[in-house]
Amino acid sequence: ISGLRDTFERNVAARVPGVFVNGAGAERLPGTSNISFEGVAGEAVLINLDLKGIAVSTGSACSSGSIEPSRVITALGDAPWRARSAVRFSFGRFNSESDIERLVDALDETVRNLREIS
Repeated sequence: ISGLRDTFERNVAARVPGVFVNGAGAERLPGTSNISFEGVAGEAVLINLDLKGIAVSTGSACSSGSIEPSRVITALGDAPWRARSAVRFSFGRFNSESDIERLVDALDETVRNLREIS
């Protein structure tokens, strides 16, 4: 599962400019990725991906349903935009490489469109 996560993060970083993988380099859960998209609200990404049939979250699992940005990302403090633009992706044993490709394609299109209209 960590291989899928790592492939996802590499591919997103290669295709979508202005991304920041929150927690990169730290010890993390293998099936979770949290990415901030500069200049784009996380909620907008969530809604657009939902319309494409892809489920993601903008908060931590323990704060599900909250509209407040992640306290952990906010506490990093060096870039305030990261907390409001963060999106959490979860991967499991039933995900495949083709799921990752579809997600990266959807993210590329979504982030580009959102940046164009903002």
